[in-house]
Amino acid sequence: MTATRKKLLIGERAVLAVIICVGVTFSNFAFAQQSPQSFPKELDEYVAATVRDWEIPGVAVAVVKDGKVIAARGYGVREMGKPETIDENTIFDAASLTKSFTVAAIASLVDEKKMSWDDPVKRYIPTIEFPDPYLTANITMRDLLCHRTGVRATNSAWYFTNVNRSQLLGLIKNMEIAAPFRTQSVYSNIGVTIAGEAAARAAGTTWEDLITRRIIVPLGMKRTTAVFALAPAMGNIASGHALVNGVQRVTPREGTPRDMTAPAGAIQSSAADLATWMIFQLGDGTFQGKRILSSAAMNEMHSPQIVIPTNAAFRLARQIKYFAAYGLGWQVFDYRGNRMLWHSGTGDGQTAFLVLLPDSGLGVVVLINSWKAGPALNNAIASRIMDYYLGIPTQAYSAEYHESWTRSLQQSIEATRKFEASQLKGTTPTLPLSQYAGVYRDKLGLDVRVWLEGDTLRLQYGGGEIADLTHWHHDTFWARWQNPLHAEQRSTFVQFNMSPQGLIAEIQMDLSGDRITAHR
Repeated sequence: MTATRKKLLIGERAVLAVIICVGVTFSNFAFAQQSPQSFPKELDEYVAATVRDWEIPGVAVAVVKDGKVIAARGYGVREMGKPETIDENTIFDAASLTKSFTVAAIASLVDEKKMSWDDPVKRYIPTIEFPDPYLTANITMRDLLCHRTGVRATNSAWYFTNVNRSQLLGLIKNMEIAAPFRTQSVYSNIGVTIAGEAAARAAGTTWEDLITRRIIVPLGMKRTTAVFALAPAMGNIASGHALVNGVQRVTPREGTPRDMTAPAGAIQSSAADLATWMIFQLGDGTFQGKRILSSAAMNEMHSPQIVIPTNAAFRLARQIKYFAAYGLGWQVFDYRGNRMLWHSGTGDGQTAFLVLLPDSGLGVVVLINSWKAGPALNNAIASRIMDYYLGIPTQAYSAEYHESWTRSLQQSIEATRKFEASQLKGTTPTLPLSQYAGVYRDKLGLDVRVWLEGDTLRLQYGGGEIADLTHWHHDTFWARWQNPLHAEQRSTFVQFNMSPQGLIAEIQMDLSGDRITAHR
């Protein structure tokens, strides 16, 4: 059994969905007696032990309290096998933490009356078309920023393509509708990207310049960039890692796919700079005596916009006492009864988690340069830190998570064995391999190109990622992507379907949860 097939069956996110539902069993924690304005030895040792116990390259942590930086420090190394250590200035992939930056920049335009939260996005991008004319006429900036358009996001499929941001805007009309308009939250990187592009056009600039001039520079965030490709040249940068064939390896950085959805996930930043970001977000819109945003804009960003339905298991797993919602670029929950704003991010072999407790003036960010454990480990570290500063009983989050993670991994191995046993032995493709070659078009308007190279079929989606196809059984092939990260985490089956005339008419594949059907 290969590690790749294991990932096919369960998927990293599916594992995390099980793992995160850890029961809440409080330890006999004696409340800390140290000053709440210090970062105690017990927390420092907890983070260091988590790095060792999980055998991950490293972590960066920042804590702010009542407008001051309590801690900003690193643990471990930037890249496995190399001696350079992580510090407070090491740049990590902040990924979806970017959404709060995009919303803040839009808020500045709202303050200047260059935009309104409730303006139709078509006012700024006249050529935009959504899957339904009513949506085209009525989707607003607010709808996009709180994920309530109902348009299916296809968040994963785009990352296999070579589509740029301009091309993406022309393909929105081909996306499917997943839910009725404004009835539920359908998380969408594409939606935030559209909003970010609309804001850039309202300001007469690019999104990258908008974020830099209105947010990064005024806040003095010198170890932060909105231009994804620029981060390596800034030095002291963390490399991403993931398990590849059971061994943790360095992962390649993205290119065009990240630029395509930059307003939703391009920010690269350090723990120290994100500490500044947290202090600003916990304030009234001013920074060092200068007003950046109005207090009204700050309140609007942080207010619930659409409720996220919960059940008892969901609330127990996340220690929610009252409610869950999405604001504008922020998740708006409570944490054990304390009002909480948070967001996670999953980048190239890295994970990020940032949480604000406004009523306590507390902010925590945890950055990890590995996909081994997923964002739930960031959450485990942050929860332990939050408990200390809230002065409430805590628990062994990391250890409990590790136990659950190990159990789920073993269950996935057993399930994979059963799955592999279902393969039909001794079958061959119905047609010669050359008959499977061709260009197929999916509903998004993207091409799936299949060609025969020597004795191997290869596939390319949207002009981007290339996969080698290996026969599984009958007319089903196993697609292994040439990008090692995607090969381990996102390889998939490709099913070729025949027409009544005996010719290959369509192919079907699942790209990290996005079902793709393409026709000749």
